[in-house]
Parts: sequence; C-alpha cells; structure tokens
Amino acid sequence: MPCSKSKKSLLKSLIRPVLVRKLKKIPFMVLGGLLLISCGKPQSIPAEWPEKPIKLILPTNAGGETDGLARLLQRAIADKQLLPEKIVVVNLPGAGGTIGTRRLKESEPDGYTIGIWHSGIVTSKAMGIVDFDHNDFELICMSGYTELLLGVAEGSKFQTIEALVEFARNNPRSVNVSTNVGLPVHLVPLLLAEKAGIEFRFIQTGGGAPRLASLLGGHSDMTMLSTMAFVNFKDSGLKPLVTFSAKRNPLFPNVPTAKEIGIDIELVEIRAWLAPKETPESILEKIRNAVKTAMQDPEVAEEMNSLGVIPVYGGKEEAQPRLDKLLNAVMPLVDKVRSVDQ
Repeated sequence: MPCSKSKKSLLKSLIRPVLVRKLKKIPFMVLGGLLLISCGKPQSIPAEWPEKPIKLILPTNAGGETDGLARLLQRAIADKQLLPEKIVVVNLPGAGGTIGTRRLKESEPDGYTIGIWHSGIVTSKAMGIVDFDHNDFELICMSGYTELLLGVAEGSKFQTIEALVEFARNNPRSVNVSTNVGLPVHLVPLLLAEKAGIEFRFIQTGGGAPRLASLLGGHSDMTMLSTMAFVNFKDSGLKPLVTFSAKRNPLFPNVPTAKEIGIDIELVEIRAWLAPKETPESILEKIRNAVKTAMQDPEVAEEMNSLGVIPVYGGKEEAQPRLDKLLNAVMPLVDKVRSVDQ
C-alpha cells in the first residue's frame, strides 16, 4: 500500500541526517588519503624551488681556496640574482673532509643542501676512510680547479726534482714527505713514487699550514701544496720542484711538469659541486646555470685566479671523467697507502 504523505515526511526526516553525516565524512577521508600519500618520499619538487635559503656545505675550515671560492660564487649568484633565495655557506671540517661530505650524503635530496669539495671525495674512498665516492652523489658541476706542486724548503739539498728522485732511488724511505692522509696531497706523491720506482716516507701532519710548518721547520723534506701556497709563502723559503698539470704554470715558468721529467702523471684538483643522490635534475640544472653564469663575469674570473683557482667551468659531463680518472689511478695503490707514520 502506498505510503501516506505523513509517513514519507517521517522517512525523509530519518534518512537525511544519516546521509549528511556520511557525506560529511567523505572530504576527511579523501584528505586523510592525501596526507598519507604525502608522507611518502617526495617524487618531485615543486617548480618554485628554491623557496628558502640553500645550505652549501664545505668540508673545510673558513679561509683557504675552497672556502674563498665558495663565498666568491655565493656573492656573485646573490648580486646577479641568479637564484631567488640566498646560499648560506656552512663549514663542516674534520677527518680530511669526510665529516662534511658524509653529512651532505645523508641530507634530504630536496635541493636545500648541496656542497663543494675537491678530489678528496675520490681519494678518501681509495684510502678506505669512507665507503663512498663521487658516484654516491649527484654531480652538479665543477667550478674550476687548482694545480698542485711538490716543493721543498729553499735551502734544501734537493734543488731539482731529478736530484730528489735520484736520491730516493738510492736511499729508499729516506725522503720524508709531510702529508694529509687520504687526500690528493698524499696520493699524488705516492703515484709519483710508484711510477718512478722509488719509496718515500710519509708523515701525517694534516692540512696545508701544518705541512708547511713541518717542511720549513726541518721535520720533513718535501710536501705538496697548491699554487697559491707557493706564491703566498715564497718569501718564507718555499721552493716548488714539479707540477702535475698539463703545462707549466705561468707563475712558475721554470718549474717542469711531471711529464717533462718522464713521469706520466697529469692530475689537478677540481672543485666539484655535489648534491645528495636523487636530487631532482631540474634543481641541479638551475644550480648549474647559476654557477656557470656567475663564472662568466670577468671580475669573478679574475678573483678566482687570485685565489689560485683556474676559472674553468664544466658540467657533469666534464667533471665526471676527471674524477673517474683519479679513482682509477689511485685504487691500485690502496695496499701501499698504509705506510704512513702517524
């Protein structure tokens, strides 16, 4: 029998609140689902990046070439407004740069933590100091490179690299080399010894300043330093003997390259920009463009030269082969790098 009008009204009054309550729940259910989805690892970064300051980790103390270079490019990028947010330099020194590089490696791949380091990112892996190398990061670009020279105190009995090699050949482990274990300043002299068929005695002293003090104080016979260290401390009695670049350094035109004396080594320390693995390519490209544009400024290039950094920009395709080459060169020496007096 058909429902009366009063019965229909009663049914509507009972059903409507139930439907309203159920419908009200739907947006919250949908929102909850969206929240759950967003809690997972981000698959992409908003196109608005960056929306806050970018932290630039330097695995070294303030001062020095890497720090000076980073702050120079930081200022240039800000002055030219190449990125809408500022870059903040954070120095995290220690353990030959491995503290800072590990912090960078473990950071979120969101583009808000990046870093700059030199070829030590490769040699520390070869030494077994860390279990990662440049392949465990996103390689952004390279912002120039520095040349390394082996040198002695001005009054040393070794006035040429040939004389030093000849002495070391006749007197194994008699030439003391102050070094910083696991970094290029250790591995490059080790490569020299390997290719020349000689043996050095390596002494762990640390960074550039203590290595220089050891040399000038007569506690070691030789050390490896950057071009600018030799320029800045020339009056202190520092004498370069050999460079490992492709050609002679114009600041030291009388200093031969390793290849000129028959030692086939050509290695420089690039300054690589790195990001945590899985940082989106769109972000990496924005950083590349900012660095490249900043380095195209003649004033920036001039300042880089004054820091001892050759102002040559390179994208990932230029930086990757350089680091791969160094890794391949030093890995066969792993068993020999332990012979360091602490």
